[in-house]
Amino acid sequence: MSRRGFTLIELCIATVITVIAAGAVAGTLRAVSEAMQEQDRVADASARLARADARLADHLERARLILHQDGDEVLLWLPSEPFDSSASNTSDYDTIHLNELAWYVMDTANGTLTVRCAANRAARTAYPLSTGWGALRTTLQSQAQLSTTVVLEGLSSGAFAVEDADACSVRRFTFVGTFDALRGGLEIRLGGRLANGQRHPDCP
Repeated sequence: MSRRGFTLIELCIATVITVIAAGAVAGTLRAVSEAMQEQDRVADASARLARADARLADHLERARLILHQDGDEVLLWLPSEPFDSSASNTSDYDTIHLNELAWYVMDTANGTLTVRCAANRAARTAYPLSTGWGALRTTLQSQAQLSTTVVLEGLSSGAFAVEDADACSVRRFTFVGTFDALRGGLEIRLGGRLANGQRHPDCP
């Protein structure tokens, strides 16, 4: 009985078909892997957004005043002592201390939303309501007196919507931004209204 083998042409054709099939499989696997990575990035961005929203909600619950806001930053006054209505406590409660300040800052260059607080959490330097808060943050940062915590990263844009510049009347703030394409381009809207809305004694 005669035995017939593959010709060189047939072997070449079979090799080409195998290579094409392998390339198609590899391309499919790569596309699936990239899609899963994209889903992971979007899920991570959503989780970070939820944590940022929870942090802001806590601060809005505790904040007494929005001392300052512009397109790049918002400053919240978060009294650290409980109120018991005694004379000394009332005076202390009405005083704005360094360790009660929380600046939310949009860093456009780095695509981050950060919160900056006193590095020394026992710092009780007192400030009047009329303080230039933006200039104070710049000074404290240059003196390494503020610690910085990243609230959100990977932002392609972000800014605070300024509704009122008067600390005695403003009661809410809003941050509007967008994650970059790597994180799904999700739109962000954070903020809200102060829960207790207590005024400062120097307010008219």
